[in-house]
Amino acid sequence: MTRPIEPAELGILGAAQVARLDRHRTEQDDQSDTQLWLTTSRPIQALPPLAFNQARRQEWGIENGLHYVLDVSGDEDKRLRARNLNSLCVLTLVNRVSVAVWKKTKAKRQSYYDWREAQKARPAALLRILCVSP
Repeated sequence: MTRPIEPAELGILGAAQVARLDRHRTEQDDQSDTQLWLTTSRPIQALPPLAFNQARRQEWGIENGLHYVLDVSGDEDKRLRARNLNSLCVLTLVNRVSVAVWKKTKAKRQSYYDWREAQKARPAALLRILCVSP
């Protein structure tokens, strides 16, 4: 749980609140404790401690919603290899468009990997989806 620290306690300029978040993680037999320091320019009246903690948790919605799909299911870190920046930008864009199409067209509980493999045999269907105006 976060405990906001008033800036006067730390002498920090620009930050209205600073909080320490203690995390305990257990994965199989491995346990780890970490500390995160969070800052915000919003005063405690505008962002009380519980809301501050909820805002931090909402950041993980982005991580789990898109980045997890790209990194784990899509093997983005392993598969995206490019020799120049322009190629990397184009491949990244195509990868993200692919995830957006998957989210709209997947069968119930169909993984991104399974969907992507099934689409390899149907490029014309994907092109039709991309050409339809929203």
